Amino acid sequence: MFTKQYEREYKPEDINCDGCLSDSPRIFSYCNVCEIRKCGKEKSVMNCASCADYPCEKLSKLFAGYSKAKETLDEIRREYGII
Repeated sequence: MFTKQYEREYKPEDINCDGCLSDSPRIFSYCNVCEIRKCGKEKSVMNCASCADYPCEKLSKLFAGYSKAKETLDEIRREYGII
């Protein structure tokens, strides 16, 4: 999936990740420059669904190309009782 989507060869060990909130060196390579990850860490939110600014401009850009992300975050918000 990642190889096809990003037009670069990825091995399974390249996509092992300890999550956006982790300070572990084991994260997906793009995460080092991801503005959404950086924002979430700065705001100390568990994920974007729990952010008071949801949905922000950064997420709107992501949602335009990946609607499944919005569906997932909206479902998390419902589970949290936020919406």
